[in-house]
Amino acid sequence: MPDLLHAQERDRLLASLRRLLRQVSVDGEPMAGLAQTEEPGAPLLTRDNALAAELMAVPALRAVDPGLADAALGFTAVMAEEPGPLPRGALPPRAPYAEILRADPRDLRVLTPWHEFTGDLTHGVLRQRLRGDPRERDVLHTGNMVRLRLHGGVPGLLGRLSLRPRTLDVEDAVTGQGIQAEGSGVLMWHESALHLSPAPGLRLLAGTVRYEYRASAVDPVLRLTVILKAGPKAGLSAVRLTTALDALSEGAVPFPRISFGRGGAQTRRPDGPFGEEKIAEGALDSIHLWQAGPEEAASVLHIRPRAAESVFSLRVSARGGVPHWLVLRHTLPDVPRGGTATLREDRLLARGVVRGTPEAGLRLMRAPDSLAGRDPGQTAAGPALVAMASVLLNAPAFHPPLPRDRLSRLRDTLDRHLAALPEEAEDGAALPPDELAPLVLALDALLRAGGLPRERRRLRSLLGGLTAAASPEGAIGNGLMTHGAAILALARAATLIREPWVEEALRKAILALSPDGPGLAGVDTSGPASTPALSMLLRGLRTTELLAGAGAISPGPAATERLVAVRDTLLGTLSARLRAREDRLEVLPGGAGEPDAASIAALLLAVLSPDEVALATGGVAA
Repeated sequence: MPDLLHAQERDRLLASLRRLLRQVSVDGEPMAGLAQTEEPGAPLLTRDNALAAELMAVPALRAVDPGLADAALGFTAVMAEEPGPLPRGALPPRAPYAEILRADPRDLRVLTPWHEFTGDLTHGVLRQRLRGDPRERDVLHTGNMVRLRLHGGVPGLLGRLSLRPRTLDVEDAVTGQGIQAEGSGVLMWHESALHLSPAPGLRLLAGTVRYEYRASAVDPVLRLTVILKAGPKAGLSAVRLTTALDALSEGAVPFPRISFGRGGAQTRRPDGPFGEEKIAEGALDSIHLWQAGPEEAASVLHIRPRAAESVFSLRVSARGGVPHWLVLRHTLPDVPRGGTATLREDRLLARGVVRGTPEAGLRLMRAPDSLAGRDPGQTAAGPALVAMASVLLNAPAFHPPLPRDRLSRLRDTLDRHLAALPEEAEDGAALPPDELAPLVLALDALLRAGGLPRERRRLRSLLGGLTAAASPEGAIGNGLMTHGAAILALARAATLIREPWVEEALRKAILALSPDGPGLAGVDTSGPASTPALSMLLRGLRTTELLAGAGAISPGPAATERLVAVRDTLLGTLSARLRAREDRLEVLPGGAGEPDAASIAALLLAVLSPDEVALATGGVAA
């Protein structure tokens, strides 16, 4: 299967990748990796570096630029050290302190390495967004209430009238607020006076409640402290405080998914429209809510009550079927006259959510120092596992060779991730197709590198899960990216698991493609598809074409005809996304956006021949 680029064009694309190399510090150690774009402050994403590491595992490409290959692989390996979802990436160097850009509590603005805060503390509103996001993606920390009653110290009739608990709006009663530097962080606070009216014309000061938000440059966790103080006249009882989020439905993207943790287990609310509902009751270890749409781009908010046993309930008020007001109610002990009660909660706003994120998010919040220099979001491990397995497969052809201890560490990392897969993944049932496809590719490479019989058994079971995930029309996953990865995985694995059902699933997957689109049967693919998605699909089709031409598989005449038509459409679309710049070629991501690392690496993987190298190593003639 010939490369579709001349060596000069290939090198001009590699030059664009090389321009994205940046130095960062992760866990206090300096390292290099690829930034997402050339824009100042762009993050270094794990997925981008994994794609580049897989690309540069092709021996001929590694020989062209071993420095780029080592940087991409080194970054990927560091991010993949722990099993489970990986850190989304790393951040370029930023100020080692939180910056107060506007100190007016009515119109504050604070920057940390991870977030931007704005808001109006005089009305009890603190807005938070990820750095670089527009205001439409703000999360509003507001909407709080206090329920209490006076207890002791109020004699006679007033005492009896005060026995009924009253609910007070915190934001309607703000009497003080402020913003100030605090070490390497910033404290933002507002305080409300809590007045009760036990009888017409009577107004008593029951106490005050203060909401303190601490943002730090050390880690991305927002720490909330609520301090309730009883007045000098009487104590407080039947106390319930809330820690809330408001206006969730008014953002650019809603948050229709919620899970909560209790006793070490996670419970996810079934997908579907929300109403006025109680999500959970009783002690909670954590709450997680995340946005609709592609999980790699979804914002997620992790909430960790520091005293799980204080949680009374988690309720949602909805608009348009999605959460609008999320209220976490806490029960506090009685507060004596002049006494105080304190409630603490940690919140982590990040981008990127994958299977297991709730548990992983809670794990990060318990050890936030591990996030120093990292993007706090999560990304799927699949691309990194494919990259490391590809290096192990192709390493014998590297000149100069990789050190043995480095190869051994890569194999250990892969083994830890594979061992951490849930037991039910043995039959593929526990994993969605966007995770199954890269796992199949990683195991395919490990087997070709001299894998063990148990890896062949697991490969077969994961292939079974991938084929079972197909729709009746043959579509796998919810878009062209997953479907293309599935075609690639089925095509490669069909030469190792030589059973008719594998080729049949591959044939149906190809026929599920529209020759005019590219479109996918039963799946909404309106709007411009991303360059990485189109490139993955092209790569899968070219690999199938290679194997069919070598007689290794037989997709049949109809599927072959469809393959050629879609391949030609993809080549025309992707060619139009190339942009010449001086001594290099850039790749547009599709739709809006500037050239990025993922688009360059994905296109190169599609038009060069990484799979031909892997298949030849596995003994398939090409």
